[in-house]
Amino acid sequence: MQQALLYKAFSASPAFAKADPALFVELAKGASKMTLDTSQHLFHMGETARYFFWVESGAIILYRPTYNGEGKVFRTLHAGDMIAETIMFANPCHYPLSAYAEQPATLYRIAREHLLQTASRSSEFAMCLLEMLSTRVAQAVNRIDLLTIGNSAQRLVTYLLDIYMQQGSAWLTLPSSQNVLARQLNITPETFSRHLSSFKRAGYIGGRNRTLVLLDIDGLCKEVDLPLPDIDFHSKRPSANLGESLFDCCNLH
Repeated sequence: MQQALLYKAFSASPAFAKADPALFVELAKGASKMTLDTSQHLFHMGETARYFFWVESGAIILYRPTYNGEGKVFRTLHAGDMIAETIMFANPCHYPLSAYAEQPATLYRIAREHLLQTASRSSEFAMCLLEMLSTRVAQAVNRIDLLTIGNSAQRLVTYLLDIYMQQGSAWLTLPSSQNVLARQLNITPETFSRHLSSFKRAGYIGGRNRTLVLLDIDGLCKEVDLPLPDIDFHSKRPSANLGESLFDCCNLH
């Protein structure tokens, strides 16, 4: 049962999707099951990274401690997500973020050495990982560009349009709560909420909570002085967007 679950998880992971499925058997053999209570840490920033993880159930918060004592939340991971598989190739290898359970969670942990051995035995697998990592680097550059846009309304609209391009629908499912997204976009939650309310009153967007719908993209772009996007769902490359989360490159995912 354990191996079947992990086999499916590896197959669905962007990092391993193009690899030979036979390699997943060896990775799954070295996995061990673990549980976390609410608020219990999985790892802390700066610790030696000896394992990566697959979430079977529950929710895991990735965050970075700040000087004022408030952790900056980067993202929330749920059942089916992997944690820290890409950072396993760093040397020295340390977790760049901290992680704890938002609710009781069940995970499988796989030793870093097993992943490195698998990559060393299969050049095809190693190339898949390099392809994924290069995409993450390109996405990180795009995120830096987004975060340096001076206008908070433009940052928000640019992000919503990127989600629109990724999901291929005017109905958007935000990957995190609005409070988390606000901080990721370097916008105060109050300003984030004020922008959304203004866009809704103007008839540019609708919806509530993590479900939004773009009703008037042209009007939305004109409202914040952005050019209309070149929308082509078929030609959109993974490296041309921001990733499902603003901080996919930190994951650790």
